[in-house]
Amino acid sequence: GCGGDGVIVEEPPPPPPSAPTLTQLQDEIFTPRCAFVGCHGPFPNLGLILLKGQSYASLVNVTSAELAPMKRVLPGQPDNSYIILKLQGDPRIVGERMPYGGPYLSGSDIQMVRDWIAAGAKND
Repeated sequence: GCGGDGVIVEEPPPPPPSAPTLTQLQDEIFTPRCAFVGCHGPFPNLGLILLKGQSYASLVNVTSAELAPMKRVLPGQPDNSYIILKLQGDPRIVGERMPYGGPYLSGSDIQMVRDWIAAGAKND
């Protein structure tokens, strides 16, 4: 637009959206879809615990029990994180797509997990 003195003023671009936090993923995906109604709660399948306060240590930089040496979550690299392959039902996975038996996560939920990983998979 015009600054009033004939000088064109450039609008700054909007800030990039902030990445989801582990707390958001925990509250919206891991707890309701994987821990309490799924296989990754108090008696976890393959040692993957997705309970609040335990999911980070069970996910980030932990080697997959199904597809070693791939990491469950490799910070900054969603395409090289086994959790993304499992959530998408990638043909390289061992076993079933997650959550087991469906209903599967929506594309936007999977994108939230991808965005968290891409932003460094921080523990908040």
